[in-house]
Amino acid sequence: MYNQILFDSIFLFIFEANMKKKLTLILLLLSTQVLSQYRPQNGVSKSQPQSILIINAKIYKGGKAILESGSILIENDKVVSVGRTIKASEHTLVFDMEGRTILPSFIELNSSVGIAPQILKKGKKYTPQTNSLKQNSFYWNQAVHPELNASDVYNPDTKVLRKLNNLGIGYCLTRSDDGLIQGTAALVATHGNDLSKDILEAKAAAFYSFSKGSSMQSYPSSQMGSIALLRQSFYDLNYYSNSSPDFTDLSMEAWEQQSSLPRFFISKDKLEILRAVKIAKEFDSEFIYVGSGNEYEALEALSESNVKVVLPINFPKAYDVSDPYISRLIPLSDLKHWELAPFNFKKLLDRGIRVSITTAGLKDAKHLWSNIRTLLSTGVSKFDVLQALTSEPASILGKKDQIGMLKSGMLASFTVYDLDPFENEKAKINEIWIHGAQQHLNTFNGIELAGAYDINIDGFRRKVTLSGNTNKPLCKAYELDKEFKPIDSTKCKCDFQVNGNDINVKLIDKRNSSAYILKGKISGNGSIIEGDATLPDGSWKKWSALKVAEKDVAKPKISSDTVYVGKCWFPNMAFGSDSLSKASKFLFRNATVWTNEADGILEETDVLVENGKIIKIGKIEKNKIADVQIIDATGKHLTSGIIDEHSHIAISKGVNEGGQAISAEVSIGDVVNSEDINIYRQLSGGVTCAQLLHGSANPIGGQSALVKLKWGASPEEMLINGAPGFIKFALGENVKQSNWGAFNTVRFPQTRMGVEQVFYDGFHRARIYKDEWSAFEKKTNTKKVKAPRFDLELETLAEILDSKRFITCHSYVQSEINMLMHVADSMGFKVNTFTHILEGYKVADKMKAHGVGGSTFSDWWAYKYEVNDAIPYNAALMSSQGVTVAINSDDAEMGRRLNQEAAKSVKYGGLSQEEAWKLVTLNPAKLLHLDDEMGSIKVGKDADLVLWTDNPLSILAKVQKTMIEGHLYYDADQNDVLADRNRMERARIIQKMALDNTSGNPMRQYQHSKERFFHCDSHGEEGETKTNLH
Repeated sequence: MYNQILFDSIFLFIFEANMKKKLTLILLLLSTQVLSQYRPQNGVSKSQPQSILIINAKIYKGGKAILESGSILIENDKVVSVGRTIKASEHTLVFDMEGRTILPSFIELNSSVGIAPQILKKGKKYTPQTNSLKQNSFYWNQAVHPELNASDVYNPDTKVLRKLNNLGIGYCLTRSDDGLIQGTAALVATHGNDLSKDILEAKAAAFYSFSKGSSMQSYPSSQMGSIALLRQSFYDLNYYSNSSPDFTDLSMEAWEQQSSLPRFFISKDKLEILRAVKIAKEFDSEFIYVGSGNEYEALEALSESNVKVVLPINFPKAYDVSDPYISRLIPLSDLKHWELAPFNFKKLLDRGIRVSITTAGLKDAKHLWSNIRTLLSTGVSKFDVLQALTSEPASILGKKDQIGMLKSGMLASFTVYDLDPFENEKAKINEIWIHGAQQHLNTFNGIELAGAYDINIDGFRRKVTLSGNTNKPLCKAYELDKEFKPIDSTKCKCDFQVNGNDINVKLIDKRNSSAYILKGKISGNGSIIEGDATLPDGSWKKWSALKVAEKDVAKPKISSDTVYVGKCWFPNMAFGSDSLSKASKFLFRNATVWTNEADGILEETDVLVENGKIIKIGKIEKNKIADVQIIDATGKHLTSGIIDEHSHIAISKGVNEGGQAISAEVSIGDVVNSEDINIYRQLSGGVTCAQLLHGSANPIGGQSALVKLKWGASPEEMLINGAPGFIKFALGENVKQSNWGAFNTVRFPQTRMGVEQVFYDGFHRARIYKDEWSAFEKKTNTKKVKAPRFDLELETLAEILDSKRFITCHSYVQSEINMLMHVADSMGFKVNTFTHILEGYKVADKMKAHGVGGSTFSDWWAYKYEVNDAIPYNAALMSSQGVTVAINSDDAEMGRRLNQEAAKSVKYGGLSQEEAWKLVTLNPAKLLHLDDEMGSIKVGKDADLVLWTDNPLSILAKVQKTMIEGHLYYDADQNDVLADRNRMERARIIQKMALDNTSGNPMRQYQHSKERFFHCDSHGEEGETKTNLH
């Protein structure tokens, strides 16, 4: 209509006035349009109004500002003003949106809309791909591709965009969701009509992750490998930017240009966020973390790190718990997460953490708003939610002056709902406006006829109630008494028909079969109806109907859920604690104390613990010690904690980085899993400390993590402060891939001779690397001299040459053991420990001469060819030659009965009980260079103590209490209490879930999966279901 009026006005204007002046004016107008256009117009351009005015809408401006009956004036693509009364000019197109609600368009920060998956060149079908197959001068690893720009390949599907629009999304940060360093993301409007206008920022952000994506390159094959590759890439960026190298790397060239962009990191678990935080701190950078939904389980660490998080709200569905035999298998951790996941947003918000919301994983608007209302029920305000969907994402992207709110000067992008979606569950989105352009989504009815009406037809009064479908509602009419109260519906009949705003009504008085025919218009949202009526006598009269306020029917409100919600445990699973452990002062009374010192075994002895240390040993008067907890140890045995020199528990996503022959750059310390139930299980077996080792997939593997089994602590808190560095080497079948299958014959080495050469080559390169850095550091003015490239792999090997890192070597056959000692002697380093070392009894004298210890099994043999010569006397025989010997587990199950493994050396070899006990306590402490702090009961050492019900070498002995640094992490009596608490918590949540099952909410079926473990030869990130594999 507007276009026609504009055309008519121009036509009259031309022919009624002076032709010369008019032609001049028109030419000026046309020339202005031509000069202002960027692309040629094919045909006649679409006419546009000079301005648009939206009136009478409820407007959420942003922040906490709401206009109940507000107006928005739009010119071109921007908001001119937002207010209560805005006057329209004669050329303004006006939209009356009475009864409707307007929200700023949502901004989606986690999207790959319009981006096709990468198609990478692949190598041979079955053999590993060791090198990048990318053409041109790009980075050496295919998982690193900062040169990819989403804007270069953005090609959206209109249907997909409409789905986003129906979610209220006006802008997407879209990128290729592939690789560790994924390239740049484009900020795009979701209109789809003109890509040149839709791309708001071609390079709006950079994205990172721990997933290698579609790359088929064998490295990395674990998360610790991904972390190492990310770190090395950052170091290489610094080198490339500051050293002007004599080569071109197009990946680094592109990455250099992204330094000012916001950096997003995709995480799949809250522990991954903590790992990425370490990388950010190392390189003085900052990430915005796209979360997984369980961030509430790491509130302390996240709060201390001052992070920004993009939170999903695709909360887990309830399990179908109708079958008790299946529901009993559901892990308690899954049940608790189902209950607590909706509180994630609130818990982070309450800690002052800046949060945005992503709609990723939500299939439609119904799902979105259902989950938003779930959020509101946790106690957050609608303004918190709206900000997390609009202004907070805009602020993160540096676009807060353009999008995310509705105020003067900002882009006119908003969504229109028929009702307020924050307050009414029936609200539906009608249209979305992007850059001032209207996009219809769902037909707006805007009329809510359901309710009661007083009808007046020239004094003829009736009450009518309407219900059901608006277009053809169910109608019921009532006769009124003298006070106009409804008294009888049997004497009246009515029929309602609705067509848009037009209404036809037929009222019949059954007493005399007279009919009243009414025609009218609905005003507003259905509160008033008026028009003309034909009476039974044929006369015409005016009639009206006024909607009666329903005093007794309250509008549905979204309120906080007052149903009891369980606490988050540490960790949030069975046997987790509902509070973090605190150190106390303890006095063990009348214990049989195994000191592992010159004092030997002391009978009826007291041990005092304070501030995490052993303070006093001997007879201690209780009255002289204030605020101490007394532990009656009468008839019990008190020992230092067991130390497992070779363990693979508590590791996330891969124990081996086997993509390369040398992976010294990777570290188990980067992927400690503080939520492995085997931590608690091994505490129940008296283990307090462990070396978490890399596997044996390559000659030079990754760095170890020395941890204390602090159940409920964070990964960083488990790591032993100031512990010496260790690294895993390996010999034998695993490293030359003889047991990897016929297709794994690509990676060097494939023979034992090749293994030896890998060692020589690695340390030769490390010496050259050391010399380069030494020469650089000796120069007086290093600012003018280019620094050498910092190499994580060679840096670690250099630490070995400098005796700053120690080797634990997987070994079996004597010839290979001799070989490595020879390599070490010739290259100027020492082997610290041979682990497994099942032929150690053959070379014990040479081991003693070299100064290397042995960490072995008690009685494992013949489980593969290279251990055919293993004997159960190995530990005793090596000990007799003066070798420091430990017994380890290398297995999650064996780790909780190492006391019995040590006892076998009393039978096999005749060791004394004290010497046998040292095999799992003091000796591993010596091998790990931790014997100044642990391994024996001595004043000043860490209070890592275990109270046993019997002689610890007895198969009858059970752990009563396990203490680490003065904290009780396991208590047999408390364990029974926790088991009851687990049962009650499970029952409570399943009852809650059963109620949810009956509410019509979607359910999911539980799929049982076996527990998985890592072993020396485990490949990939998933682990194995089998135990006791060495």
